[in-house]
Amino acid sequence: MSLEVPLSQQGRCAVHPDLPAGGTCFRCGGFFCADCATSVPGLVARLYCRACAARPDVNYLEALRQRYWGKRDGWAWWVAGVTLLCCVATAAALTEWGLDATKDSLFALLFLVPVPVGVAFFLGKRWARHALLATPLVMAVVAGALVPDARFFFALCVMPALLIGVRIHRDARNQLFFQLPVPPRALKALWEQRFNNPMAQQALRFGFSSVLMPLLAPIAVICGAVALTRVDPEATPPIGRRGQAITGLVLGLVGPLLWWLVLLPLLSGRTHF
Repeated sequence: MSLEVPLSQQGRCAVHPDLPAGGTCFRCGGFFCADCATSVPGLVARLYCRACAARPDVNYLEALRQRYWGKRDGWAWWVAGVTLLCCVATAAALTEWGLDATKDSLFALLFLVPVPVGVAFFLGKRWARHALLATPLVMAVVAGALVPDARFFFALCVMPALLIGVRIHRDARNQLFFQLPVPPRALKALWEQRFNNPMAQQALRFGFSSVLMPLLAPIAVICGAVALTRVDPEATPPIGRRGQAITGLVLGLVGPLLWWLVLLPLLSGRTHF
C-alpha cells in the first residue's frame, strides 16, 4: 500500500497555486511556498506568509521603527532645554559685565557656541548629532585660551558633556528621530526596554525598594503577580521578564519579614541600650 499523497491532494501555496507548499504560516496557518516563507526580525524561530509578516502586530520591530520615525525623543527636548539655559546664562552675564571686549564678556559669549548646534539638533539636522560631540571640546579649548590657569578645570568639566554626547549619539531612539537606519538588534533592545512587560520592571524596582521601605512591599507583590500573568513566550511579540517578576514578588514578601524579624529587634535593642 502506497503512503504517497497524490499531487492533487498536496497543499499548495496560497499565493502561487502552481507551487507545492513548503510550510504553514505561524499566525494564520495558511500554506506558503519557499518563495513566500518570510521570517520576522525578533521572531527568528517562526515563519510567516508575506501578508502576516507585514502586519504590525507580527513585525513589531518595524512597527516600532515607524512609530518613532522622525519624532522627537527625550534627548531632543533635553538638548533644547540646555540650549535655552545657555541663552539665559549669556544674557545674564552680559547684563552684569557689559559688552566691552574683556575676558569676562568673551567668556560669557562662549556660552552661545552650543546654541546653533542645539537648535539644529532639535530640528533634526543630522550634522548636529556630530557637532554635539565636538562642541564641548571647542568650548573647553577656547575657555582654556581665555583663562590659561583653569585649563585642567575646563578639561574636567568637558568630560560629562562628552559622555552624554556619546550616549545620545548611540541611542537607538534618537537615531529614529533623525531617521537613521537602526539595526534589528538595536530595535529589539529598545522594545525590550520600553514595552516588554513593564510591570515586571516595576515589580523589581518596588521589590528592592521594599527592603528599605516596607510600605512599598504590597505594590511589589501586586506588580509581580500581575506581571507573571502577562508572561507569554508564545505571544507575538513574546512577553517575558518572568525572572524580574518573580524577583520583585519574592522581595516584596521578604522585605517586611526582614524588618520584622531582624531589623526591628536590632533597632529596638540599640534604643533600649
